[in-house]
Amino acid sequence: MSAIAWNAVRDGNGITVRHQWNAQSVDGVEQRIAEIMSLKKVRPVITRSGQRARGRFPSNRFSQTRYESLVEEDALRIMEIASSVLECRSHPFVLQLIDPSSGKEFDYTPDLHVVLPHTSYVIEVKGDWLLKLQKPRASLLRTCRALKERDVPFAIMAERDIRDNGLQGRLRELLRRRPAGARRQAGINKSAWDPLNTTTPTADDLRLWREAQEECNALLRRVMGRDPEEFVECFQ
Repeated sequence: MSAIAWNAVRDGNGITVRHQWNAQSVDGVEQRIAEIMSLKKVRPVITRSGQRARGRFPSNRFSQTRYESLVEEDALRIMEIASSVLECRSHPFVLQLIDPSSGKEFDYTPDLHVVLPHTSYVIEVKGDWLLKLQKPRASLLRTCRALKERDVPFAIMAERDIRDNGLQGRLRELLRRRPAGARRQAGINKSAWDPLNTTTPTADDLRLWREAQEECNALLRRVMGRDPEEFVECFQ
């Protein structure tokens, strides 16, 4: 059975959408990922050279949150707040894939590996300007098709998704006010406003936090529920 169950629904842009909860279990997807995982090490993300933004996102939930662009940093902010995300790792492994059109092998390192309650995804985060360029778009389509051949759920988070309608400004302000220090603690709900119960939150803080969680959850459902190939092709 395919890890991805497609349906015939299309969104307002004519992109096919699917239901992420029709996918295989987390264990099933993780087994498929393990089958194509390369022994190569992920290249270092944080270096002193170069002009790109690089750093570690100060997560209160996850331990591996490196980023190498500002749009990746913004994507990690969404994962931090989305209550549907149980685990998130950035640049987690190298996958050895086969180009379906040429039969040639190539390596691919996802930007994110995300575990949800019912399945898991590998995710590519891209700026809109890159998706408009032919060469990066062709490379991404090759990855889409190779992962589809292996039945590994794959999603693309574009800048337009991540920065829509002032979302990042609202998330930054919430995380600035949110109590920190829970990442190394076990057995607690790290998606709560204050996992350690060290403060008394205001009703307004709790309301804004829950609204932000729902907004981030909905964004992920939308991103994971569309056909990644058709989404890339809409930038042509």
